[in-house]
Amino acid sequence: MATETLTIEQLEHWVSSGAHWRAVAVSNAHAVVDLCACTGELVERRQSDDPAVINYLGTARSDLDLV
Repeated sequence: MATETLTIEQLEHWVSSGAHWRAVAVSNAHAVVDLCACTGELVERRQSDDPAVINYLGTARSDLDLV
């Protein structure tokens, strides 16, 4: 599975399309996020070192975290 860089726009588009995401690891310097299908099944993994994305992930909540 390839790991590509994640942007806030991609994450918001993913969710607006009815899919889900789950933060795998988030630190002050790096984030790893699983992008999942509407069923919760992993589709791809993305990462980012962008402080804006890391901050977004620190304040946003995935609906998969509620399960």
